[in-house]
Amino acid sequence: MNDPAFVEELKAWIRFGDDEAVRTGDGLFARSSGNPSVPRWLGSLLFDLFFTTKSENDKYATHIRSSAGIAIFISEANDKVHWVEAGRCYERFALQAATLGIRNAFLNQPVEVSVLRPQFANALGIGSQRPDLVVRFGRGPEMPRSLRRPVQAVLA
Repeated sequence: MNDPAFVEELKAWIRFGDDEAVRTGDGLFARSSGNPSVPRWLGSLLFDLFFTTKSENDKYATHIRSSAGIAIFISEANDKVHWVEAGRCYERFALQAATLGIRNAFLNQPVEVSVLRPQFANALGIGSQRPDLVVRFGRGPEMPRSLRRPVQAVLA
């Protein structure tokens, strides 16, 4: 969280307002995380004022405490084959959860920040294996989803 480049990249990917989310068709839609829809200029200002390590830690602690459980998807090796397999495992998990009416949401900060991943793996006691995805799950209200561009728009 103290990495300015990480914070700026995160801010760039947040779609603060409905119009921005529709126009870009990608990113992290602010309303998906329970935040209000606001214009980018205001969202950017609020982000700079309120996005702190403590506020994020407090928010995620609340999310974790309110969840029925946490699933961590781990790869045996750090290569594309194993990354894809971890994604397939998550996909099966998410589809089964949806069938059962169970919601899930990513909590990937410990695996998205490169310096945290080995510390997280060590805390989990998984040796040289690689934690790839962290997902909380349980029963709760459905949140708005982030938009995605059509496949044709992203494949060359």
